Amino acid sequence: MKYLAAVLLAAIPFVSGCQSALNEYIMRGDVASVDASLSSSNYRNNSGYAGQACFRNQPEVLKLLVEKGSALEETGGGASALFSCIVYDRPEMTRFLLSKGVSIADRDIKLARKFPRIQPIMQAELARRATPGAPLVASSAAPTPSQPVAPAVAPAPERRNPSSDVDAPSRRGVERPNDFALVIGIEDYQSLPKADYGARDAQTVRKHFEAMGVPARNIISLEGSQATGSKLKNYLQQWLPRNVKPESTVFVYYSGHGAPDPENGDAYLVPWDADPMFLTTSAYPLKQFYAELAKLKAKRVVVALDACFSGSGGRSVLAKGARPLVSKVDESVPSSANLTVLAAASGSEITGTLDDQAHGIFTYYFLKGLSGGAKTPRALYDYLKPHVQDDARRQNREQSPTLSGSGAD
Repeated sequence: MKYLAAVLLAAIPFVSGCQSALNEYIMRGDVASVDASLSSSNYRNNSGYAGQACFRNQPEVLKLLVEKGSALEETGGGASALFSCIVYDRPEMTRFLLSKGVSIADRDIKLARKFPRIQPIMQAELARRATPGAPLVASSAAPTPSQPVAPAVAPAPERRNPSSDVDAPSRRGVERPNDFALVIGIEDYQSLPKADYGARDAQTVRKHFEAMGVPARNIISLEGSQATGSKLKNYLQQWLPRNVKPESTVFVYYSGHGAPDPENGDAYLVPWDADPMFLTTSAYPLKQFYAELAKLKAKRVVVALDACFSGSGGRSVLAKGARPLVSKVDESVPSSANLTVLAAASGSEITGTLDDQAHGIFTYYFLKGLSGGAKTPRALYDYLKPHVQDDARRQNREQSPTLSGSGAD
């Protein structure tokens, strides 16, 4: 009951302010629009927006709010940004706030004990502040004009070389000279919010495909600025059809943003240079993506998508000013004897990441399943689905991977 009360307390400011334009920009991770709103309004003193960024898992927005002077202490509802980041289990955002010298209340310390990923971060910061010259700030009261804000402290060192137990796969198959793979991973977009760990996901997936026996010469890897709409089209519509053989297995992996068309519910993959304002001309329709793969004269085509199409956050985006009002996004897979699709989330759900592994949740368990010897897409799905669901629920949300197509077994 105490934990439920904490969640409800953190949600008060978001419910009361959910209709404002700034809240919508924060929800979508639209950093540019948030910046413009802060420059033209008096939003900057409302700490509820920093908490909203924590709630929506928008770290870049949180950084901007802090840079612009957003208060980090209690809101009118009694919840601070730090409190929100703890209760919604955001370890990296919690670390960022602590690095900025945010006040720590007794209840923050108690709440952190309930979250295995947050507790060591909090303990380390408490120990650091207990050293001479960096006293622990235990009050949660907001500073007043006569009460200077505590000076910012140096941020905790970031992991320069994040590692995961899936990053170094061992060889587990003979070379398969007729198999091919197209691997796409986008994290830093040209003009959109980041898709956390997208490029790193793709790099690791490529290693696993090589470990399975797909020759390096048969793998095309498009990461970051290389994953443009034109290159995606070229490799799907020309390179793959020209190279695959009737006995080939083709693996296609995508990690990055998806987007819905609010008018008709069509889903799109979002290349590095795409603009959600012009989906039909700059993004890649999911229907066309599947149709191109279904036409390949290959024995089987296996697709793994670590993206979502809700437009509500995670690895999905929406055009500026639009609202995710689509009741159902069309992610249907065409009937094809050789096409199977494993997708990270279903319906209106959003995808998430595992910060301690520096991978998307879906990708992490997809790779764990491959390493464990899953022989079919069905076996892989049966392994990863409950693990993804469990980790998503620990983050206070739902994420259920899907398996589609007739080649699952």
